[in-house]
Amino acid sequence: MTRTLVVALVLSIAATGCASTGSGVVPHVPRTGLKSADFYPLAEGWKWAYDLDKDGQKILAVYSVVERMPDLATIRTGEENLTYTLAADGIAQRDTLSVGDYILKDPIVKGATWAVAGGTAKVVSTTEEVTSDAGHFYDCAVIEVTRSDPRRVVRTTFAPDVGPVAIDVQVEDAGKMIVTTRARLRSVTRPNEDPFGLAKPKAP
Repeated sequence: MTRTLVVALVLSIAATGCASTGSGVVPHVPRTGLKSADFYPLAEGWKWAYDLDKDGQKILAVYSVVERMPDLATIRTGEENLTYTLAADGIAQRDTLSVGDYILKDPIVKGATWAVAGGTAKVVSTTEEVTSDAGHFYDCAVIEVTRSDPRRVVRTTFAPDVGPVAIDVQVEDAGKMIVTTRARLRSVTRPNEDPFGLAKPKAP
């Protein structure tokens, strides 16, 4: 077999392999009809780690669901506990004795708004794509909360079946909006999942 024929044969095999690989790509099918609970799973055992840049300081922030009741969920970060009410129409912050602002409110559709203390929350997108160290996420809902005195905007991106994957906080300073806090999801651990990817020992 001549050298020219060998080269031609190798190129032919390579081309066939590339065509086969390309045809195996499955296109993303957008999800619809998602609700608040889909965007923020709050079963006990969920844990999220974020690369947090706040006022120029870079830290690792870890949030974990430490308690879950039928209508309440408690998330611990450091020494602070955050409690949420799980209502029929969404997820709201929980004060000591009352329900506070909704962080997600059904229906989650672009353009939907609801009132929060000192401002308004708005769904600005339900088709966002986000890439972080934790992966690539489709069909994300972006919620912008705008408040006054001082004027500030909190933009949170929720990925289906994952939770918050990106958070940006802007505060007005001398007439300009300045980013003071930026968080991106580094990793996520689901209930009964080993955060280090190691097999758990079997019971004797």
